[in-house]
Amino acid sequence: MLAWIRQKFGKAMIGGIIGLIAFVFGFYGVFSPKATRGLHEGSVAGVVNGDSISIADFTREYNRRVEFYKNMAGGKLSDDQIKSFKIKEGVFRELVNRKLLSQESKRLGLVAADEQVKEKIKEISAFQKNGKFDLVAYKEVLESNHYTPAVFERMVGEDLAAQKWSDFFKKRIRISDQELRQEFETRQDQRKIKYVVLDQETGKKGLEIGDAELKKFAADPARLNLAKAKFSQGASSIYKGQKFEAVQDGIVRDILLGEKLVEIQKNNDQLADLVLSKLTVQAASDGEVNRILKPSSAQVKTTGWVTHQSDLLPGVGPAQELLLDAFKAPSPIDPTSGGKPKKYNLNGRVMVALVVESKKPNWVEFDSQRETFMGELSNRKFSRVFDSWMKGMADRASIETNLAVLSEN
Repeated sequence: MLAWIRQKFGKAMIGGIIGLIAFVFGFYGVFSPKATRGLHEGSVAGVVNGDSISIADFTREYNRRVEFYKNMAGGKLSDDQIKSFKIKEGVFRELVNRKLLSQESKRLGLVAADEQVKEKIKEISAFQKNGKFDLVAYKEVLESNHYTPAVFERMVGEDLAAQKWSDFFKKRIRISDQELRQEFETRQDQRKIKYVVLDQETGKKGLEIGDAELKKFAADPARLNLAKAKFSQGASSIYKGQKFEAVQDGIVRDILLGEKLVEIQKNNDQLADLVLSKLTVQAASDGEVNRILKPSSAQVKTTGWVTHQSDLLPGVGPAQELLLDAFKAPSPIDPTSGGKPKKYNLNGRVMVALVVESKKPNWVEFDSQRETFMGELSNRKFSRVFDSWMKGMADRASIETNLAVLSEN
């Protein structure tokens, strides 16, 4: 259903028409005490430049969003977890943006005609029987979601107006040939990186916890409670069927090893220095390095192609310093330009890496890929400009918030 809607109306419509009706079958009651905190139907969630956001609209979208998170979590979410997602804040921001877009569309004369609204509604399969729009089905679906036809048709009209505004705005995005060539060069300039990551588990190898340390830990009630809490967390998994006394020493050892951060860092630094002396571009070095790493879980790995635009290194996570080095000219970690393996610190982990293969832009392919890059760059530029424009419009707007509605307490 959502895929069909996306194809019909485009992404901008998803949060509107179907975001509020589709699916229809799993909502809570709109005016339940928990959702509205006892506020009456005439109350508003907020006011945007004089236009109100109704309690009904806010509550419907909030309940839909909660159901979405619950479904993603297999139906098991506590109230505290729901609060941690700050759903109410997100819903309110989205509804404010919808109001701002609707107001701007009206200002520019980009409103949807009644006939356009009717045609879009008729296309929605939830309102059809045997492939045709059915008035009875339409009213039943709206009633089940606490909508009147007038309210729903107003919302569809606002979404169509927002889509018109989006199209109007997008036509004014311009991409220069220089921007397009820079995008092509950035995307086609690629590297493969060979690396080894040494984490805390690697650094713990060879560290010993003596009997005296175990006894001292067990003699401290607060510390022992920490071990019992860890046992409770794994009681249904790694410690299933076991008694705390049987696994106590192992749990305590893990806790004490985790506290030896200085020793762990020192072990990883020493191991990284050894890897630095052995790791090369040649595949033959991998076996030698892996033999050094055998007591630990670490091993030599090589990425697929990464670009200058990459924020994360696949399989590793954020590695900005490494990625900057990989694309420098000359690169300090590319042996073809005099570079060599380098050690990096990544939030408590140690990484050794070097460039093993480079791919430069093939300008022969530029013309054949021009349209693809033009579309992707236009979309990205539109999103960036749109976000900036929305922020500016929100900063200038008069926005009142009903704090009783947004309270998580």
